[in-house]
Amino acid sequence: THKIVTYIPYVLVLIDMRYEGVKCGKDGSVDNHMEMGKKLLAAGQLADALSHFHAAVDGDPKNYLAFYRRATVFLAMGKSKSALPDLSRVIELKPDFTSARLQRGNLLLKQGKLDEAESDFKRVLKSNPTDKEEKDARDQLTKADEIQRLVAEARRSYSSKDYMTAASQLDAVIETCVWDVTSREMRAEC
Repeated sequence: THKIVTYIPYVLVLIDMRYEGVKCGKDGSVDNHMEMGKKLLAAGQLADALSHFHAAVDGDPKNYLAFYRRATVFLAMGKSKSALPDLSRVIELKPDFTSARLQRGNLLLKQGKLDEAESDFKRVLKSNPTDKEEKDARDQLTKADEIQRLVAEARRSYSSKDYMTAASQLDAVIETCVWDVTSREMRAEC
């Protein structure tokens, strides 16, 4: 037991070092995490940037920019499923953040959730978007409408056992809706 007692001060110092800065909202450490995360993201060190944005979100769960930046890192890492809830949280915290809504619409479009994607694109157009955001939203809305039409035609072709036509139409859908499981399954059956 004497050996254990001699290690207690070291353990306490280690614990203190481990939790230094955890009081995130009061001493500026959320800002520090955000700044470090931005620098690491710019340097392409995605995993390290992600850990800083996780810490920023944990330190201030109402910081919409922390969620947005974390979603950006998730997207850069190819983890769109993780990015989607963060983008939704950003929109919940700041409904007029058109960049987040546009990003979410793009992800929903790729998933084949066309009605939800269209809703996001329409909301972007009703807000006060930049010229680029407006153009992107219009382009994506047009694309979503075209995909809706192709999906309906593919279902009709499939129902009438015209599998070659259905396959061709679904190929066009899958080019845009790359993560749409339903279209991929129907295409596999053609």
